[in-house]
Amino acid sequence: MNLKTLVSEHQQAFKEKVLRALAAKTKHSASSTEQSSTEQSSTEQSSTEQEQVAEKYGEVVERYVQEKYKGVEQAVSKILEFKRPVVLSIRRDPCSEEVCRICERDQPKIEELRRLYGDKIGFYEIFDSSPEAALYHILHRGGGKGKGEGEKLLPLTAVIHNGEVKKYWSGRPVEVGEYRKYLDLPDCQTILSTNNLMKEK
Repeated sequence: MNLKTLVSEHQQAFKEKVLRALAAKTKHSASSTEQSSTEQSSTEQSSTEQEQVAEKYGEVVERYVQEKYKGVEQAVSKILEFKRPVVLSIRRDPCSEEVCRICERDQPKIEELRRLYGDKIGFYEIFDSSPEAALYHILHRGGGKGKGEGEKLLPLTAVIHNGEVKKYWSGRPVEVGEYRKYLDLPDCQTILSTNNLMKEK
Protein backbone atom coordinates (compact mmCIF):
# COMPACT_ATOMS: atom_id res chain seq x y z
CA MET A 1 0.00 0.00 0.00
CA ASN A 2 1.50 3.29 -1.06
CA LEU A 3 0.70 5.98 1.50
CA LYS A 4 0.38 8.85 -1.00
CA THR A 5 -1.88 6.74 -3.21
CA LEU A 6 -4.12 5.87 -0.26
CA VAL A 7 -4.49 9.56 0.62
CA SER A 8 -5.14 10.53 -3.01
CA GLU A 9 -7.84 7.86 -3.44
CA HIS A 10 -9.50 8.79 -0.15
CA GLN A 11 -9.41 12.47 -1.10
CA GLN A 12 -11.01 11.76 -4.49
CA ALA A 13 -13.73 9.63 -2.89
CA PHE A 14 -14.48 12.41 -0.39
CA LYS A 15 -14.64 14.99 -3.19
CA GLU A 16 -17.15 12.86 -5.10
CA LYS A 17 -19.20 12.44 -1.93
CA VAL A 18 -19.36 16.22 -1.48
CA LEU A 19 -20.40 16.69 -5.12
CA ARG A 20 -23.13 14.05 -4.76
CA ALA A 21 -24.43 15.78 -1.64
CA LEU A 22 -24.51 19.14 -3.43
CA ALA A 23 -26.22 17.58 -6.44
CA ALA A 24 -28.89 16.05 -4.19
CA LYS A 25 -29.45 19.39 -2.48
CA THR A 26 -29.72 21.15 -5.84
CA LYS A 27 -32.20 18.54 -7.07
CA HIS A 28 -34.54 19.07 -4.13
CA SER A 29 -34.41 22.84 -4.41
CA ALA A 30 -35.05 23.05 -8.16
CA SER A 31 -38.56 22.10 -9.31
CA SER A 32 -37.46 21.98 -12.95
CA THR A 33 -34.99 19.25 -12.11
CA GLU A 34 -37.72 17.22 -10.43
CA GLN A 35 -39.93 17.46 -13.53
CA SER A 36 -37.17 16.37 -15.90
CA SER A 37 -36.25 13.40 -13.72
CA THR A 38 -39.20 11.45 -15.15
CA GLU A 39 -37.66 11.65 -18.61
CA GLN A 40 -34.30 10.16 -17.66
CA SER A 41 -33.15 7.16 -15.69
CA SER A 42 -32.15 7.94 -12.10
CA THR A 43 -28.53 6.99 -12.85
CA GLU A 44 -28.30 9.29 -15.87
CA GLN A 45 -30.04 12.08 -13.97
CA SER A 46 -27.71 11.72 -10.99
CA SER A 47 -24.65 11.74 -13.25
CA THR A 48 -25.86 14.83 -15.11
CA GLU A 49 -26.63 16.70 -11.91
CA GLN A 50 -23.22 15.84 -10.46
CA GLU A 51 -21.50 17.09 -13.62
CA GLN A 52 -23.46 20.34 -13.46
CA VAL A 53 -22.56 20.82 -9.80
CA ALA A 54 -18.90 20.04 -10.52
CA GLU A 55 -18.88 22.64 -13.28
CA LYS A 56 -20.55 25.27 -11.12
CA TYR A 57 -18.93 24.64 -7.73
CA GLY A 58 -15.81 22.69 -8.72
CA GLU A 59 -13.28 25.29 -7.57
CA VAL A 60 -15.04 25.86 -4.25
CA VAL A 61 -15.26 22.12 -3.57
CA GLU A 62 -11.60 21.67 -4.52
CA ARG A 63 -10.52 24.36 -2.05
CA TYR A 64 -12.69 22.80 0.66
CA VAL A 65 -11.21 19.34 0.07
CA GLN A 66 -7.64 20.68 0.00
CA GLU A 67 -8.20 22.43 3.32
CA LYS A 68 -9.81 19.31 4.78
CA TYR A 69 -6.79 17.16 3.89
CA LYS A 70 -4.12 19.74 4.65
CA GLY A 71 -3.14 18.18 7.97
CA VAL A 72 -3.00 14.67 6.52
CA GLU A 73 -0.84 15.77 3.59
CA GLN A 74 1.55 17.53 5.96
CA ALA A 75 1.85 14.37 8.05
CA VAL A 76 2.49 12.24 4.96
CA SER A 77 5.16 14.68 3.74
CA LYS A 78 6.95 14.50 7.09
CA ILE A 79 6.78 10.69 7.11
CA LEU A 80 8.18 10.52 3.58
CA GLU A 81 11.09 12.77 4.58
CA PHE A 82 12.51 9.90 6.61
CA LYS A 83 15.13 7.97 4.67
CA ARG A 84 14.67 5.00 6.96
CA PRO A 85 11.78 2.81 8.18
CA VAL A 86 9.17 4.69 10.20
CA VAL A 87 6.93 3.52 13.03
CA LEU A 88 3.72 5.56 12.93
CA SER A 89 1.64 5.80 16.09
CA ILE A 90 -1.84 7.36 16.17
CA ARG A 91 -3.16 7.40 19.71
CA ARG A 92 -5.39 9.21 22.18
CA ASP A 93 -4.25 12.70 23.16
CA PRO A 94 -2.80 12.35 26.69
CA CYS A 95 -4.46 15.68 27.56
CA SER A 96 -7.88 14.28 26.70
CA GLU A 97 -10.37 13.56 29.46
CA GLU A 98 -11.06 10.19 27.84
CA VAL A 99 -8.37 7.69 28.72
CA CYS A 100 -7.30 5.05 26.22
CA ARG A 101 -6.07 2.08 28.25
CA ILE A 102 -4.93 0.23 25.15
CA CYS A 103 -2.84 3.25 24.09
CA GLU A 104 -1.23 3.32 27.53
CA ARG A 105 -0.41 -0.39 27.32
CA ASP A 106 1.02 0.02 23.83
CA GLN A 107 3.29 2.97 24.59
CA PRO A 108 5.97 0.94 26.45
CA LYS A 109 6.30 -1.25 23.35
CA ILE A 110 7.08 1.85 21.27
CA GLU A 111 9.63 2.96 23.87
CA GLU A 112 11.25 -0.47 23.72
CA LEU A 113 11.57 -0.10 19.94
CA ARG A 114 13.25 3.27 20.47
CA ARG A 115 15.72 1.62 22.84
CA LEU A 116 16.46 -1.26 20.46
CA TYR A 117 16.74 0.68 17.19
CA GLY A 118 17.63 4.21 18.29
CA ASP A 119 17.92 6.51 15.28
CA LYS A 120 18.12 3.59 12.85
CA ILE A 121 14.36 3.97 12.40
CA GLY A 122 12.06 6.98 12.57
CA PHE A 123 9.11 7.52 14.87
CA TYR A 124 6.10 9.68 14.05
CA GLU A 125 3.37 10.22 16.61
CA ILE A 126 -0.09 11.69 15.99
CA PHE A 127 -2.70 12.46 18.65
CA ASP A 128 -6.36 11.84 17.83
CA SER A 129 -7.18 15.50 18.56
CA SER A 130 -5.12 16.76 15.60
CA PRO A 131 -6.23 17.13 11.94
CA GLU A 132 -3.46 14.69 11.01
CA ALA A 133 -5.38 11.94 12.83
CA ALA A 134 -7.65 11.58 9.77
CA LEU A 135 -4.82 9.38 8.51
CA TYR A 136 -6.28 6.71 10.81
CA HIS A 137 -9.46 6.45 8.71
CA ILE A 138 -7.51 6.57 5.46
CA LEU A 139 -5.38 3.60 6.47
CA HIS A 140 -8.43 1.63 7.59
CA ARG A 141 -10.42 2.41 4.46
CA GLY A 142 -7.61 1.65 2.05
CA GLY A 143 -5.95 -1.19 3.94
CA GLY A 144 -4.90 -3.95 1.60
CA LYS A 145 -5.45 -7.64 2.23
CA GLY A 146 -3.13 -8.89 4.94
CA LYS A 147 -1.76 -5.41 5.65
CA GLY A 148 -3.95 -4.56 8.62
CA GLU A 149 -5.00 -6.28 11.82
CA GLY A 150 -7.31 -5.41 14.69
CA GLU A 151 -10.53 -3.58 15.42
CA LYS A 152 -11.28 -0.02 14.38
CA LEU A 153 -10.14 1.43 17.70
CA LEU A 154 -7.19 3.41 18.98
CA PRO A 155 -4.28 3.14 18.87
CA LEU A 156 -3.20 2.55 15.29
CA THR A 157 0.45 1.76 14.70
CA ALA A 158 2.15 1.05 11.40
CA VAL A 159 5.51 0.30 9.83
CA ILE A 160 6.13 2.47 6.76
CA HIS A 161 9.16 2.44 4.49
CA ASN A 162 9.80 4.19 1.17
CA GLY A 163 6.21 5.40 1.23
CA GLU A 164 4.85 1.86 1.49
CA VAL A 165 2.71 0.74 4.44
CA LYS A 166 4.26 -2.61 5.30
CA LYS A 167 1.80 -3.39 8.09
CA TYR A 168 -0.61 -1.68 10.47
CA TRP A 169 -2.36 -2.74 13.65
CA SER A 170 -5.24 -1.12 15.51
CA GLY A 171 -7.15 -1.47 18.74
CA ARG A 172 -4.53 -3.53 20.56
CA PRO A 173 -1.01 -3.34 21.96
CA VAL A 174 1.57 -4.61 19.47
CA GLU A 175 4.45 -6.72 20.71
CA VAL A 176 7.99 -5.66 19.85
CA GLY A 177 8.52 -8.92 17.98
CA GLU A 178 5.61 -8.10 15.67
CA TYR A 179 7.17 -4.77 14.74
CA ARG A 180 10.56 -6.38 14.21
CA LYS A 181 9.05 -8.87 11.77
CA TYR A 182 8.33 -5.96 9.41
CA LEU A 183 11.34 -3.84 10.33
CA ASP A 184 13.53 -6.80 9.39
CA LEU A 185 12.21 -7.03 5.83
CA PRO A 186 15.04 -7.05 3.24
CA ASP A 187 14.49 -3.45 2.09
CA CYS A 188 14.32 -2.18 5.67
CA GLN A 189 17.40 -4.20 6.60
CA THR A 190 19.37 -2.51 3.82
CA ILE A 191 18.65 0.87 5.37
CA LEU A 192 19.42 -0.34 8.89
CA SER A 193 22.75 -1.81 7.73
CA THR A 194 23.66 1.42 5.93
CA ASN A 195 22.91 3.42 9.07
CA ASN A 196 25.17 1.13 11.09
CA LEU A 197 28.05 1.53 8.61
CA MET A 198 27.72 5.31 8.66
CA LYS A 199 27.85 5.29 12.46
CA GLU A 200 30.99 3.14 12.46
CA LYS A 201 32.74 5.60 10.14
